[in-house]
Amino acid sequence: MSLTLQRWSSRNAVWLMCALLAALALGRAWIVAAAALVSFSLLLLGARRAFTPGGSFGWANLVTSLRLGLVLLLLTAFHGAPRPLGALVVITSFALDGLDGWLARRTGQASAFGAHYDMEVDALLVLAVALELRQAGGYGVWILISGLWRYLYVLCVAWLPPRGGEAPRSRLGRSAFGILICCLAAGLAFPGSTGALCCGLGSVVVTLSFVRSFYFSYFAGASLSDRS
Repeated sequence: MSLTLQRWSSRNAVWLMCALLAALALGRAWIVAAAALVSFSLLLLGARRAFTPGGSFGWANLVTSLRLGLVLLLLTAFHGAPRPLGALVVITSFALDGLDGWLARRTGQASAFGAHYDMEVDALLVLAVALELRQAGGYGVWILISGLWRYLYVLCVAWLPPRGGEAPRSRLGRSAFGILICCLAAGLAFPGSTGALCCGLGSVVVTLSFVRSFYFSYFAGASLSDRS
């Protein structure tokens, strides 16, 4: 199952990055939403009967799917909506991020699929907010950096497999994600220099987090592998 998820992630990364280029060229954010809908539908079809240890879809995955729906709405129905509304959608999706993990542990339905599904929806949320800030918020191209890091990392690991393996999720990474989402939401809510400063701070934090992930995968993790 793990190998299947990794293959899907690398294909999803290429697919969404191509969709992002098309959305930027045509000025249509819904292209990314449509591409994500197709890609995640394929993920769900391919992982059926392996959603949870018992085989059911599970409440936690339902919450994650609700989060996915909010992200898709941000790029379609809420694209270009009043800035506070967009920020509210982002914060709501982020708040639900804590609920799905809690439900999975509480109901004994934690699974490799659920963790991966949650992580990929997190990545899509960042990409969607970055695109919204670029197209509707008037930010420069630099705002897209934060949304591309996860996909670039996935492709690097797929095309140049590190001996140390993919960096495990850490408290630092989760904290960086939380800071980034709050900063991007502030960028949506507050125009001008305040929003730009918040977005810049979030981009720096998540960049440092991914630098750590690259270091672990290709240097620290490889060293540990050699010692064992």
